[in-house]
Amino acid sequence: MRTGFKLVVALAALVVSPLAAAVDCHGDPTSETLAWYERFCSRLTDTWKRGGHSLLLSGYSWHTPWTYTKEKRDELESDSWGGGYGRVVYDEKGDEHMVYGLAFQDSHRNAQIQVGYAWTRYWGTEGGLQGGLGYTLMIVQRPDIWNGIPFPAALPLASVRYDRAVVTMTFIPTVNGGVNNGSVLYVMGRYNFK
Repeated sequence: MRTGFKLVVALAALVVSPLAAAVDCHGDPTSETLAWYERFCSRLTDTWKRGGHSLLLSGYSWHTPWTYTKEKRDELESDSWGGGYGRVVYDEKGDEHMVYGLAFQDSHRNAQIQVGYAWTRYWGTEGGLQGGLGYTLMIVQRPDIWNGIPFPAALPLASVRYDRAVVTMTFIPTVNGGVNNGSVLYVMGRYNFK
């Protein structure tokens, strides 16, 4: 498992970096004259090209006791160890934009790979303790969902930031109902280099 996980992380890094560098959208990501998809594409490429480096550290998954039986929670892995790489920029409003690639051990001890974009608005004194809310749009690959075919996902984000260190949480809801499915609070950390 450990060798396979390291291989998946290495392959994700090799695939994501050239693809992100190859995309070339033209235009100002803040321009009102561009269509929304042109602004979004410009935001992605601007973030990748101008962004500072960010190290992502995956950490913990909490499976809600009101959705999972105790037996199932005992089977599942809560330690979601893994890591990733991101590029971060701040816009004129101080909002944070990040493009990233992340690989970690999911609840079933399999590798989960995702690439995505995250936006967060922070409140509080810059450089001090700040709270933030935002969202992430991503492409996710898990062997236990859709036979491993990558799929799109959108999730809310809640973050606490102090200087360049960030702890981010998201909630993965139950999509198709039932017991032992979905409703997971996922926590990860990252460090933004200048």
